[in-house]
Amino acid sequence: MLARALRVPALRKRLLLTVLAVVLFRLGQNLPLPGLRTDALEAPGVDAGGGGGGGGGGEAAGGDPRLYGLVELLTGDGLGELSVLTFGILPALAARLVADLVGPLIPRVRLLAASGQDGAAVLARRTRWLAVLLAAVLGVVVTTGVYGDGCVPLTGLCAPGESGLVQEGADGPLGAVTLVACMTAGAAVVLWLSGLITARGIGEGLSVLLVAQLAAVVPGQVADAARETGGARAALVVLAVVLALVVMTVLAVLVGQAERRIPLQRTKRMIGRHPLGPAPTYVPVRGGQGGFGMMIPASLLLLVPAPAGAWLLPGYVLLVLGHAWLRAGTEPDAVEVAERLKRSGMFVPGIPMGRPTAQYLAYVRSRIGLAAALCMTVVALLPVAALLVLDGPAERFALSATTLLIVASAAVGTALPAARQLESFAAQHAYGPILR
Repeated sequence: MLARALRVPALRKRLLLTVLAVVLFRLGQNLPLPGLRTDALEAPGVDAGGGGGGGGGGEAAGGDPRLYGLVELLTGDGLGELSVLTFGILPALAARLVADLVGPLIPRVRLLAASGQDGAAVLARRTRWLAVLLAAVLGVVVTTGVYGDGCVPLTGLCAPGESGLVQEGADGPLGAVTLVACMTAGAAVVLWLSGLITARGIGEGLSVLLVAQLAAVVPGQVADAARETGGARAALVVLAVVLALVVMTVLAVLVGQAERRIPLQRTKRMIGRHPLGPAPTYVPVRGGQGGFGMMIPASLLLLVPAPAGAWLLPGYVLLVLGHAWLRAGTEPDAVEVAERLKRSGMFVPGIPMGRPTAQYLAYVRSRIGLAAALCMTVVALLPVAALLVLDGPAERFALSATTLLIVASAAVGTALPAARQLESFAAQHAYGPILR
């Protein structure tokens, strides 16, 4: 499919623009902020955990390396490197999450969401402004830490001794304001790049940039975990992580795309001696539409230190299973579907119209939903099982189950829409002259 897509000039331009946007994004995450001694973060004793180039953050300031690794993942190590694009896509993700959770509770937002494309454009613009505001707040927090005790918050990285991270001549109020302004402007640049990819590139912009961050950070975290484990287990760590990611991605795609097609029939009309009727059709029943929705937040329970953390694994499993099963029940109501079929004169073969059809649809949906929920629970447990090969307590490593779930979720959420878009453009190019 990719080879066929590359033969389309418009698609080649879109792919080139997407690649250029990703390259600019990664350059911005490696361009240091002005007025800071970023080389101090690489001094001996500052980053004991091998942070900087994807090592999962250090332990100089104490804390859980898994939390530092998660922050490194969400910021593309921009925060650990104190780069211009300090926060990566984190403000945009946070703003989208806040809009999704709080928006339905506000009548004005609900009205805009129901007003079509114009309302969606207004909500998107307000979400972008919220992302910039969150970046400004985070910039103030980071600047306070850098100018205060010489440490970067949520990374475990500090300047050695009392040397500090601020260069001479940049330690005044103007330097602090400049830092906050640069970090805020960096978040705005990320929003612009993601919008550019969505409008003129391939795939959804924010998802593409997230994949770029993961590709830059995760290999370093896996390599650090393998190196610290050492011996014959090092290769086993890499093999277990890669195998878990592949199986998780394949299972999530299969469950998300699978559907049970319930056949429908309609009484054929006779016109003269010829029976006339619609083509065979069906009602699709799906159960795996929840995806990784609850897995990633629920996996944060596993970051609780032992011994309390060990008792939270059953809670993690129950949360994932319950959410996936309940999510399957939010599909169109069986009674409503049965009534629509009755009004259109269609029925399930062997099932009377009306209430029996609704009961049958609900029965099939419950079984499909339970099977999908069990499969997604297996997906949620795979990263936990893969990390059991690590030598020593999981608290030593930046790599965590949350990291692997984010990687699999980004792979599924980016690859499938991009593949559909490529196939659609290729089909338009092939059949466009015929349809004109």
